Amino acid sequence: MPPIRVYAWQMAGLAVPWMRPRIWWVLAAVMGVVPLLLGFALGSSLHQYLSATGLFVMLIAAVREQKPAWGIGALAVGFAAHNAVAIGLAAMSPVAAAACMPDGAGYLAAQLEWIRTGADPEYDWVNWVPAHLHLLLGMTFMALVSMGLLVLVQGMYEVDLMNFYVGNVIAQSDSSAIALFAGWHPWSVIRGFCYVLLTYEVASLSLSLWSGRTLSTRRARAIRWGAALAFFALDMAVKWSTLDVVRSALHANLAP
Repeated sequence: MPPIRVYAWQMAGLAVPWMRPRIWWVLAAVMGVVPLLLGFALGSSLHQYLSATGLFVMLIAAVREQKPAWGIGALAVGFAAHNAVAIGLAAMSPVAAAACMPDGAGYLAAQLEWIRTGADPEYDWVNWVPAHLHLLLGMTFMALVSMGLLVLVQGMYEVDLMNFYVGNVIAQSDSSAIALFAGWHPWSVIRGFCYVLLTYEVASLSLSLWSGRTLSTRRARAIRWGAALAFFALDMAVKWSTLDVVRSALHANLAP
C-alpha cells in the first residue's frame, strides 16, 4: 500500500490538466457560481461545500505546481463571482436566498440594528480586536490540518452572511452603490485578501509536510506571510478608523 505522501501528491494533481489560461479563470468562476445557483433552486446550503471543494482542488493543484498567482487568482475569482451572484439573489428574492444562506437572516437583523442605533457588541473594539486575533490563529490551524479545505468551507459560510445582508440592504436603500460598497465593509474586503493569501501559503506548507516535498523557497514564504499579515493589520486599522463613517453612510442611505 503506497504511503500517505503518495496519495497526497496524487490528490493535489487532480486539476493540473485544467491549468490553462483560457480555462482556469472560467473554471474558478464556475466553481463559485454554479453550485450557488443549484443551492438557490433547491433551498439548500450544500453549495457552500461544493464550491469550497471545487476551489480547493484548484488551489492545491496550483500549490503543487508552485504557481501562487494561479492559486490565489482562482480563489479571488471564485469568491468574487460567488459574491456578485449571491448579492443579486438576496436582493431579488430574500426568502429564497435565506434558505440557502444559513444564518443570513439573523446576521442581517444584527447589522440593521447596528446601522440604525450604533449598538452592537461585535463592533466594540474590546470584543472585535481579540476576535480578529483568534480568527487568524484558528484559520491558520484549519488550513494547516486540511491543506486549506476547512478554511474555504468556513469562508463560503462567512461571505454568504455578508452577501445576504448586503443584498437585503441594497433592496432597502436609496443608492445601491452606497449600500454595496459600504455594506461590504471595506475592512471585510481587506480581510478577504488577507485570508486568500494566508490560505495559499499555509496550504503550500501543509502539502509540503504531507507529501515530503519542498514546494517553495524561504524567501517566497516570507513574502507571502508578510503580505498576509500586512493585510491583517490593514484590516484592523481600516475598521478602527472608518467604522462610524461606514455606519453613518449606510444609515443615511436607508430608505424611510
